[in-house]
Amino acid sequence: MYRKVPCSVEGCPSLSFADSPYCLEHSSSPEEAVKRLVDRIIAEGGAINIDFSHINLHGIDFSRMRFVGCRFRQATLSHVLFTGASFRLCFFDTSSIECCDFSGVDMDFCSLGDTDIFDCSFENSELIHVNFDGSRIKESTFSSSNLYDSRFILAEIEYSNFENCDFKRVFFMPARSESVSTNGSNINEAIQDLEHLYI
Repeated sequence: MYRKVPCSVEGCPSLSFADSPYCLEHSSSPEEAVKRLVDRIIAEGGAINIDFSHINLHGIDFSRMRFVGCRFRQATLSHVLFTGASFRLCFFDTSSIECCDFSGVDMDFCSLGDTDIFDCSFENSELIHVNFDGSRIKESTFSSSNLYDSRFILAEIEYSNFENCDFKRVFFMPARSESVSTNGSNINEAIQDLEHLYI
C-alpha cells in the first residue's frame, strides 16, 4: 500500500506527493511535479503504491496501465482515459470523476465511495468487489459489465445504464434512483433490501 510520508514542511498536516519530500501545496512547481509523475507512470506502464490525493488530472491517457495499491482521495479526474486498465486495491473515495473512460477495465477490491461520477463509461468491465457506496452517479454507463459482489448502497444513481450486467451478489440499494435501465441484466440476483444486507 501507499506510504504515508508527511510533508517535510514543519507543521504541514498534508502527506508528501509521490516521491517528493513535500506535498503539492509546498512543491516549488506543483504542475511540474504532476507532469513528472504522469510521465513516469506512462513510461513504466503503471503505478504501484502511489498516493494521488488532491491531484488534478485532465486529458491524460492511462489506457492499459496497471495500478496497484494507489489512492486517489479527493482527486479531480476529467477526460482521463483508463480504457483497458487494471486496478487492484485502489481507492478513489471522495474524488470527482467527470467524462472519464473506464471501459474494459479489470478492477478488483477497489473503492469509489462517496464519489461524484458524471458522464463516465464502465462498459464491458470486470468490477469485482468494488464499492460505490454513497456515490453520486449521473449519466454514466456500466452496461455489459460483471459487477460481482460490488456495492451501491445509498448511492444516488440518475440517467445511467446497467444493461446486460451480471448482478450476482451485488448490493444494489440506491438512496435515489431515476431513469436507470437494467434491461437484460439479472437484477433479481442482486441484494436489494436491508433485511439481506449482511447475508
